[in-house]
Amino acid sequence: MTPSMGRHRDARRFGRALGGVVVSSLIAVVLVACGESPLESIGLRSSEWINEPTVPTTIPVDTTVPRSVPAEALQWSNDVIVNESMGDLNAMLSEVFDRREGDRFIQSSPAEIAMALPDVAFPDRAPTGAEWVSSQLVFENDGTLSNEPSAAFGIWSAEPYTRSRSVAQMIVMRVSNDLEAANELATGAAEATCARFADRSSDDCEIITIGTRETWLLGESGGSTLIWYEGPYRYEMFGRSYVPSRVLQEMSGAMVPLSTLTADAS
Repeated sequence: MTPSMGRHRDARRFGRALGGVVVSSLIAVVLVACGESPLESIGLRSSEWINEPTVPTTIPVDTTVPRSVPAEALQWSNDVIVNESMGDLNAMLSEVFDRREGDRFIQSSPAEIAMALPDVAFPDRAPTGAEWVSSQLVFENDGTLSNEPSAAFGIWSAEPYTRSRSVAQMIVMRVSNDLEAANELATGAAEATCARFADRSSDDCEIITIGTRETWLLGESGGSTLIWYEGPYRYEMFGRSYVPSRVLQEMSGAMVPLSTLTADAS
């Protein structure tokens, strides 16, 4: 290689290097002219292409759901029972006792209960979802009507005894003939205190007023119980935990003679 050829090759290399420097400088000038963060818009544009998932929102609709249904809409599972001795109280009770199958609680029609317990009352409403009522008279082993309790009712969301009590039996109401205690409370000889039912397996006790009547409210994990006196009877109404306490109180304050419901059903 001659000295002149070497000088020409070095000149070409220098020219290419100089050209690259000039181009890089021009690019830097353009980028600076675009702003302090020339690459910032790249990320912004790509975020517009990747859409975030849309989360659906639910707008609450204001609806009014009735808390109770009228008692007239309920079906009585024992309404089909026929008693041939309805003209005589003792004969009627004897015929009921003859149906006994080893249990003190004997399936009885509402008409039989209304006759056995004059002026006994039943709620004129039941919780929403209730459809059926079971009913029993309670006897001692000698065939006499028991005082503690005298009758029992179950309010069910399904035909009685076709599903477990814990699922379908919404409310249990027992009626006891407790004239002595009723008179003591009515005359002021005794006070309405939680000590009266201290033997009950309840977590808490409260005395509330429903209408003009003092009522015991007992609470436990499985539900609530209301206890009150009306006439010679003591009523105890237990509602499972899924039955609101306010519904029990409404039922307790809206009692009607069972005989009127029996007449409507017949």
